[in-house]
Amino acid sequence: MSKAGEVSERRLRKVHGVLLTNADPEGIPDEVAEWVIQHPVEAGQQFALWLKNRCRLIVGEPKILRFQPSVTFSPSGFLSEGWTIWKGPKDGNGLEGGEDCDRREDNLSEIDFSQALFETCLEEGETTITGEEKLMRMKASGHLRLGGRTFLSLWQDYQANKGNSILEWLYQNGQITYMDFFGLVLRSPLGNRYVLYLCRSDGSRWYWDRRWLGHGWDANYRSVSLASD
Repeated sequence: MSKAGEVSERRLRKVHGVLLTNADPEGIPDEVAEWVIQHPVEAGQQFALWLKNRCRLIVGEPKILRFQPSVTFSPSGFLSEGWTIWKGPKDGNGLEGGEDCDRREDNLSEIDFSQALFETCLEEGETTITGEEKLMRMKASGHLRLGGRTFLSLWQDYQANKGNSILEWLYQNGQITYMDFFGLVLRSPLGNRYVLYLCRSDGSRWYWDRRWLGHGWDANYRSVSLASD
């Protein structure tokens, strides 16, 4: 029995039939078919990965982000003095109460980004929602919202590896050009609520910034998370 949201075996067989009916065998070497026959487990794993990537080619091996124990995100250290993690309810002053962040991220040792989710949280008929509404929906979904630790690790990886970075791998494989991090809500020196984001611009360069939760989020603004078990 498949889990909620997962494809059933019956529907997977239908997908198989659709692919066989529409695939043009011209130019496919017989040695490829022989390799599949001789390596059924590995071939099946690669096929599943291709389907999870919405039938797009995977360029290179899946990228794994391995967290360094020394990497911690400090709002005031990375941004400027006066930036902190938001505390308490969204309608409070942000200075008292529990920190508005997903602490499950602290327990991660690595992330396989071929399994990451890039969510819009838009419902049928919607073109935009506020960041506050999106945050509420993401919390309700139960997905692990990635935050400052992942943001900083991705940014450091990009600085060190550029074209061979995880961010570039995501762009090449999924045309990902933007992601924000709802696992950490920041308080600005003026008392407003923000989240961090990474964006690809100028055709090749990634940069970082923060976005106010009072703004609108449409289908172009995807938030990175991991499915909960």
